[in-house]
Amino acid sequence: MLGPKPGPRVDMGGRQPLQMEYLNMEEEDVYQVENEGMEKQFYVFDELGMECDDEFSDDDDPEITWEENDSTNVKDLSYPETVHIQKRQRRLKELEILHQEKDLNVQKIRQELKECCMRIETLERERKEVEEDIQQQEHANNNAALFRLRAQHRRLCDELRGEEDLQAKITLKLQENECDMFEVELEQGKLMRLYEEHKNDDAKYEARLLLEAKQRLEAEQTAILQAEKRKTKTIKDVEKQKLEHKKAFEDAKKYNQKSIQYLKESMARARQEQADKEVKIREELEKRMQVILSLKKNITTSRENLQAMQARKAAKSATEKQKKDRQAPMVSESENFQQQMLQKKYLQEFEKKKQEFAEEQKTLKAEIMAKILREESTMEKKKKIYPVLFPEAQKSEHKTSEVWKFKKKLLQYIENSSEDDRVINTPDQERRSPSQISDEETVTEQIPNHFTQDVNDQLVDEESLNLPEFPGLWDNDHTPSKDEIVSKRLGVGTSKMEQEILARQLEKQRSGIVQKQVAAGREFKGCPFYSKPDVIHFKNFDIGQTYKKKATLINASYGITFCRLIAITDCLKDFIEVDFKPPGQISAGMSCEMAVTFKPLVNKDFEGEIMFRTHIGSFAVPLYCTTKKCDLIVDKQVIDFGCHTIGETITRTITLTNRGALNTYYQFLKSAPKRLLTGEMTDLNVPTSEDLFDLDQQLQHEIKIGKITVDEIGAFTSVKLPIIFAPLIPGETQMGFELVFSDPASKNITITARAKGVDVPVWLSNPNIDLKICMYDRLYQDSICACSRASTALQLKFEVCSELRNHLELLPKTGYIQAHSNFSFQLKFLPRKSLPEDAKKYFNKETRVLEAPMNILVANQTRSIPFIVHAIVTSSDLEIDYQTIDFGYCSIYESVWTTISLTNKSILSQEYGFVDIPEYVEVQPNDGFGVLLPLETLNIDIIVKAKEAKEYNFELICKSEINREFKISCQAVGVFPPLKLSHSVIHFAATALNDTSTVTLYVENSHTSQNEFIHSVPRIGKGEIAPVGPTLFEFVIPEYSYLSIAPAVGTVMPGEKCLVHLMFKPTLPDLLVQEEAVRMLCQAAESEGILEKQEAQSSKSDDLSNKKRSLPKQMETRGSSPSTPKPKEMNSISDSSLFEPPNPVNIPLDSNEYNAALASMLRDFKEDFHTFVIPCFVKYQESTDHKASGHSPYSIHNTLYLEVNCPTVAPPIILISGNKQNMVDFGAIAVEQRVLKRIEIQNISHFHLKLKSSVLDPCGPFELLNSLRSLQPGATHNLIFSFTPAKSKMYYEPLEIRSVKGNLSLILTGCGIDPSVTCSVENVLDVGYVLANQSRTVTFQLENATILNVMFSVKLDSLSYSKHREKQVLPEFLAPDGTSGSLVGTQNYGDQSVFSVTPIKGSIGPMQSQEFEITFNPDHESMYYSDGMQVELFDKVAHTIQLKGAAREHLMFVEGGDPVDVPVESLTILPSYDVSGFVIDPVKAMVEAGTVKVVTVSWTPPSGHDPLQTISATVKMSIKGDITENYQIILTAVVG
Repeated sequence: MLGPKPGPRVDMGGRQPLQMEYLNMEEEDVYQVENEGMEKQFYVFDELGMECDDEFSDDDDPEITWEENDSTNVKDLSYPETVHIQKRQRRLKELEILHQEKDLNVQKIRQELKECCMRIETLERERKEVEEDIQQQEHANNNAALFRLRAQHRRLCDELRGEEDLQAKITLKLQENECDMFEVELEQGKLMRLYEEHKNDDAKYEARLLLEAKQRLEAEQTAILQAEKRKTKTIKDVEKQKLEHKKAFEDAKKYNQKSIQYLKESMARARQEQADKEVKIREELEKRMQVILSLKKNITTSRENLQAMQARKAAKSATEKQKKDRQAPMVSESENFQQQMLQKKYLQEFEKKKQEFAEEQKTLKAEIMAKILREESTMEKKKKIYPVLFPEAQKSEHKTSEVWKFKKKLLQYIENSSEDDRVINTPDQERRSPSQISDEETVTEQIPNHFTQDVNDQLVDEESLNLPEFPGLWDNDHTPSKDEIVSKRLGVGTSKMEQEILARQLEKQRSGIVQKQVAAGREFKGCPFYSKPDVIHFKNFDIGQTYKKKATLINASYGITFCRLIAITDCLKDFIEVDFKPPGQISAGMSCEMAVTFKPLVNKDFEGEIMFRTHIGSFAVPLYCTTKKCDLIVDKQVIDFGCHTIGETITRTITLTNRGALNTYYQFLKSAPKRLLTGEMTDLNVPTSEDLFDLDQQLQHEIKIGKITVDEIGAFTSVKLPIIFAPLIPGETQMGFELVFSDPASKNITITARAKGVDVPVWLSNPNIDLKICMYDRLYQDSICACSRASTALQLKFEVCSELRNHLELLPKTGYIQAHSNFSFQLKFLPRKSLPEDAKKYFNKETRVLEAPMNILVANQTRSIPFIVHAIVTSSDLEIDYQTIDFGYCSIYESVWTTISLTNKSILSQEYGFVDIPEYVEVQPNDGFGVLLPLETLNIDIIVKAKEAKEYNFELICKSEINREFKISCQAVGVFPPLKLSHSVIHFAATALNDTSTVTLYVENSHTSQNEFIHSVPRIGKGEIAPVGPTLFEFVIPEYSYLSIAPAVGTVMPGEKCLVHLMFKPTLPDLLVQEEAVRMLCQAAESEGILEKQEAQSSKSDDLSNKKRSLPKQMETRGSSPSTPKPKEMNSISDSSLFEPPNPVNIPLDSNEYNAALASMLRDFKEDFHTFVIPCFVKYQESTDHKASGHSPYSIHNTLYLEVNCPTVAPPIILISGNKQNMVDFGAIAVEQRVLKRIEIQNISHFHLKLKSSVLDPCGPFELLNSLRSLQPGATHNLIFSFTPAKSKMYYEPLEIRSVKGNLSLILTGCGIDPSVTCSVENVLDVGYVLANQSRTVTFQLENATILNVMFSVKLDSLSYSKHREKQVLPEFLAPDGTSGSLVGTQNYGDQSVFSVTPIKGSIGPMQSQEFEITFNPDHESMYYSDGMQVELFDKVAHTIQLKGAAREHLMFVEGGDPVDVPVESLTILPSYDVSGFVIDPVKAMVEAGTVKVVTVSWTPPSGHDPLQTISATVKMSIKGDITENYQIILTAVVG
């Protein structure tokens, strides 16, 4: 068993984390010392805080004493020591808890391990028992028991392995937990040892805790005593406050009694004064009432007379109107409906005006009488006060004259008004009169003081106030400016400065009016008065009437104040009069009254306020005046009729209520025609004759309006609108209606009506029984359910017409249906062949449709329940075109089939199946089973595959789904050929154009014996047995099949087989590609001709335009027309348009036209599929005289057939501008030269292709340099190939670009040639001596002996980029080996190259040479000019030549001898030598131009010369040429 795997501990961590935690515990304590010290100080301050806040100290209370601490011997611990002790105790407790948890886990795991071991022992014991049983059963050969025991043994082994794995895991877990527990115990031991060491500190800490607890207890007791003391003091203070409050309350009560007494006295005086005022007012009112009553009585008598006269005229006009109405027909009434409504409205408006005029007259009468009475009373008062001024005679005459004058005027005014206008009161006028207004809104009876003129003058004044004919500037509202307002107030003559001074004084005075009101130390804030009612509202007013309302103002301030009316809102000044008399000072809670009079002159809503001012602030009372409006509602907007039986008529009504004071017209319509109504009656939606016709059609609907309602609804009235539901069809119905109003401010009201109609008490759930399509002589059944709504049982009787009694039956004949229940009866339909003759009335022979009406009779119900039975009756025949089939000769390796037609004569789909088919017969499709659609004809293939050579006779049976049989007789002859093919059908994979697919098959000869009793022998039917021996075969490939087979002919020995390869390589025919090339040439020529024609026309137009510009106008008129073309231009255009297409055969296969046509056809190629049958003829080898006999050596019956399925698809990848063979030719390349060639491939498929390639020869010359990538549809990719031949030979290698959809085959070819180039110079080219600043040119040649163009380049070392690096080496005279790596020597000054070569780059043609010129041009004297020249062929160094030269300053110079100086220009100083023992010959001579003179130096050792000593001498030599030069020659000699 493996040991526990080391890893991280998840539960409690390893030993190291525990140690780290313990080690860091002290560090944490250090960080927490200061914070905890502060917390401790705050805690002490909190405990002692109550002492600081207490008013009493301990010294003031002699009863409170502190106990001395007896534990003075306890030494105080430092704060860090205390923290360490707390941490140690807390850690010890945590470790103890952790140890207990680990111990519990270890015990649990040990228990699990023990149980696991027990299970393992049990399983091992069972396994041994099973093994013993297996051995026993093996001896007994009981296979069934062995299978069972072995399965049980495998199961036990699997369980045992599982338990062992579990045991290993539990053991590992136990070890980990024990290890953790040991770590905890170790830590616990360390802490216990530490605890023992600091045991004294712990004891001190415990003692300290006890001491602190004792101190806290004493402090709490002290605090309790102090709290009790404070409580006692607080109780005393509360009692003292109660006494003071009681005393103040008694004083206030006494003062209140006195103030109440004074207040009662003042209130009594005020009430007495008010009662006296009311008595006086009541007396005045009684006097006025008596006068008014007398006047009213006189007016009533005159009104009754006028009413009688008006009533007679009204009755007469009503009778005339009724006569006219009877004479007018209904059509004219509907056509003139709108006109009548307009007339009605006009009459109503006229009546309204008359009523308003009568009311005005009545008001004027009252005002006149009141004025008369007032004047009489004033005259009586004056008479009483000043009786001297009014004697008796004058008094009587004056009184009678005045009274008579006024009475005469009044009677004359009344007579005129009654005769001219004849005003009567109608109910509508009474409803609109102000007498209907509430008590607060009474008509005023006050008469203006300025009314002193006659009634006729008054009428003239009123007529003068009529509106003008056209509007003018008086219609525009004029807003006066601030200056105008001030000038009106101050007068016209005041100046602007005076107005400003007065305005400032008024503002200053107003600011000083408002004062603060303070009562009982509180300042009053708020509205000083509030009105009752809060808002004065005049509703539904009429123009010309006078309305009055009273309001009470109540003082809401804290004391006595006064109130004064300030102003009214500007918009209300012309209509509102406020009668308010300032009451003077008003006490708090007291009130005063004001009266508001409203005289409307404009039909418009007003809103404003009445403003008041007091000495403590201003306030306002809101005032509203609203005109008459419509407020239309209905009692319900959804009407639910519920459920009703068909034929009933139910009516529901809705109530339309007008809660406003304005009349309006309404129209009750269905919601479909939505038309908006305006305020005028002329715009009301009145139905025309066409609408009435539509309404007649709408009456056929179930939910409808009771009548067409277009009428007026008055103010504060309601109208009931009926809606009728007459169900015609069972089901739920919903209809929408809409109320349209002529008042533009009123919105339309939508009403929805819902209802449900139900049928008669007994009804069928399905009144149309559709049996669908039925066949003759087949039984069809259906269940019909009748439902009852009645509350009693009803008898049902089912009837079938006499024509269908032989074909249709209803069971039972009679039945009873219970109340509110269902009853089901059965319908049976068995159509006979005689149905078309029996039921001609109900059956249609052409459509084969049967419609049979049936009835159900219900007792006590005259109306029967009809229902109809529908069915389509059809035949069940199946028709087969052949009754006998002869299959002929059938090879056992082949299948012979024939096709028959199976026709369904029924209009129902029928299932069919060929049953009891022999095993050598196959029926397709779907193995002879399927479904025929109505009147469908299906082709069925019957395939015979003979098993042996014999004659076959059998019968095929086709059954329909109703078990009808249709039979076919068949016969065939079985053939056993001597050879067989391993595959009879070959399916090639989808092969792209120019791609290749190959399959292999075998031709086998299994005929080794003619004994027919051992095995089957080759024969035809029951004919002769084929001879045993070699058998020949021959495959005949169909023409244009793109197939090739190898071998096509062969011999197979008995018992052997021959391997045959079949290859499919689809290509495009050359002739087809050539024809496509011709078509493309014609298309290109046609487009080129069109372009030329367009260019000619454009150039012609340009020439004509230039000609017109250049020629004068006179020449233009004389000249010929510019639009006629020249004959030469016409001929050129016609010649260019003529194109003779070439013969497709004449287009070469390697031309660009052929390649373009091939690429175009590859792109446009659609997938193709061909199936070829390749016959394989078989003959016996011994039949060799077939030519002489004249008959074929092959037997037709023994022929084998190979079926090949060849799908062809377009290549997914093509080579752009490639050839037919997809060949990439590199041509002839020099050996070890690298040539790159780029080709482009394109994805012409519609798929995303991931490209791969076959592997090229890693040691070959071809290499694919870039990687293949995925190609999107239509994308292209460049492939870069390199060709590096290693030898001089021809290279050929195939490459496949592979993808999922197809491959692209490429052929890489190239030829390697070894270049042979010779140089006319070997290694060194010495130019010789040249005078400084002169040049010399020499030549050398390179000769190419190959058939390649050789690329060369010439490079000088002095011009190399690395020349500075190469010069860093030691020179030749200082190098250890005496050589230098660089060929570059002395150069011209400025580090310029002294040698130059031309040409430096080019190519040498095959078998040609190239001459190079080297120019030496030194700029100073030096003997060590040199440079390196490298000749590179194909970027490789082929020849290295050192260029040398020397330069002299003068014509004469000396050379030769051994050089003693360095071979390069240097700064080295040479030593000097002396001449001794040397002989020079000649000493003096002349040198001709262009010649060389040799000077010989010889040395003879003198006597006594030390042979070990080197002799040195120095000789001076002078040369005279163009100048004289002196040379110093050093001579050295050594004895050898």
